[in-house]
Amino acid sequence: MRLLGVVLAGGQSRRFGSDKALALLDGRPLIDHALAALSGCEAVVVAGREWPGVHALPDRPGPDMGPLGGLNAALHHATDQGFTHVASVPVDCPGLPGNWLAQLDDGPAHDMGQPLIGMWPVALAAGLAAFLGSGQRRVQHWVAGTGARAIDLGPLANVNRAEDLAVTASAVGGNMDSQKGNP
Repeated sequence: MRLLGVVLAGGQSRRFGSDKALALLDGRPLIDHALAALSGCEAVVVAGREWPGVHALPDRPGPDMGPLGGLNAALHHATDQGFTHVASVPVDCPGLPGNWLAQLDDGPAHDMGQPLIGMWPVALAAGLAAFLGSGQRRVQHWVAGTGARAIDLGPLANVNRAEDLAVTASAVGGNMDSQKGNP
């Protein structure tokens, strides 16, 4: 399996009130935590924004498509580059367990509570493009259509509002320690 990792970071952070990707947790921006979670991938990209030192992909087919626009871009980029799978993480879910990629195996699979934390074979690229082309945007509807397995990765953080950051810092402390060894 050739695995491309993607951080889905194109959101507008409306509920958060400022750029969520730059919010600090454990002294590092949330986007750095997401990148660290993908350290087991052969290559990593960021969808929906620029980030120093990481290849950026614009959402596909265009901006304001929601997180599926970023995943669509990653699946097509992976196909073009000879990868077989894409592992996806949203920028706002720090503290993934160190073995999350192994738990999702070769997919399609996703965390049962966070469907954007997933493993997606590149064979899904055309179907996702068609789904978005039909005007649909709901992540849960697309995921259900893939037949992806729902895996329980345990309690996971989801930072939607600024006040979630303090709760997340204490709640994911153990998981954060397991991620710190990742480059």
